[in-house]
Amino acid sequence: MSKYGIPYMGSKSKICASLALNFPKADHFYDLFGGGFSMSHYMLKNKSARYKQFHYNEIKADVTTLVTKAINGDYNYNVFQPEWISREKFFKNLDDPYIRCLWSFGNNQKGYLFGSDIEPYQRSMHQAVVFDEFDSLASEVLRFDKWPLKISKIKQRRIYLRQLIEHYRKTKIPKILYQFLNEKQLEQLQQLKQLQQLERLEQLQQLQRLKQLLQLQQLERLQQLEQLQQLQRLDITALDYRKVEIEKNSIVYCDIPYKGTADYGAFSHTDFFDWASSRDFPVFISEYNIDDNRFQKVYQVSKRSMLSPDKSVGDKTEKLYWNGVSITGEKAIKHEL
Repeated sequence: MSKYGIPYMGSKSKICASLALNFPKADHFYDLFGGGFSMSHYMLKNKSARYKQFHYNEIKADVTTLVTKAINGDYNYNVFQPEWISREKFFKNLDDPYIRCLWSFGNNQKGYLFGSDIEPYQRSMHQAVVFDEFDSLASEVLRFDKWPLKISKIKQRRIYLRQLIEHYRKTKIPKILYQFLNEKQLEQLQQLKQLQQLERLEQLQQLQRLKQLLQLQQLERLQQLEQLQQLQRLDITALDYRKVEIEKNSIVYCDIPYKGTADYGAFSHTDFFDWASSRDFPVFISEYNIDDNRFQKVYQVSKRSMLSPDKSVGDKTEKLYWNGVSITGEKAIKHEL
């Protein structure tokens, strides 16, 4: 499955394709609460024939700057070697959107990506993969202390490490086996040179703590924006939604802060719904639920929730609402594509 936009809290990357099926054809498409650019990215890449111009707006100006830099290729590995961001550096640099978004847990822009117990392992592998710098842990896990020429690129190294982890996971000797071996059998196991497998178990425990170099995988999400076409048809703004000038023959998509989820700062749902219901253009709104008869539910889809304060919650049903206005500016009886 393709991933769109930058790693961002509340991203619609996984469901933007299904949401887009509900948007009518128009001259202009507005992503008014654009967040991590996932919807705009999808629309530019897959729906360029349905719209003449695309408008991405996100009130956080530093996030739009991050997106713009990614589009311009500033995070390409040829020009950008990502330094390791420690827990200390993370909390000292929360004003940097690259650090705040890509190095935070669940991209929540508040908490550090790694627990204190796993941070040393992640740092060791990061330095080896990005800078070809091996400490004792990296040498032990990778079984060499310098990357071969055939694995010279950062992405190749990250994929190699992921494959290595998967290999160890599949070839390990289950721990439960040793509970049923007596001393003689253990001795035989060693004599058969299977002690190496025991040693691998220790390495496996280290590797399982790594799982993957998540921060590099997320960085590659930024890099893919450099491949965007049709950029002359993209406008980027960092404004309050009420200050964005909407052109004629437009549809507007609003991925507003959801009620009862993470804190997005001061946002008045009442004011927004009053604004959306009084527009003379189609406004589509993503929410879990809108209890307001001025809006019609036109679609719903299940999505794994990463923001719910209740960790027991699995899939959440996301819904798409519409203000009932047609592309001509008139109130419509039903939603038509």
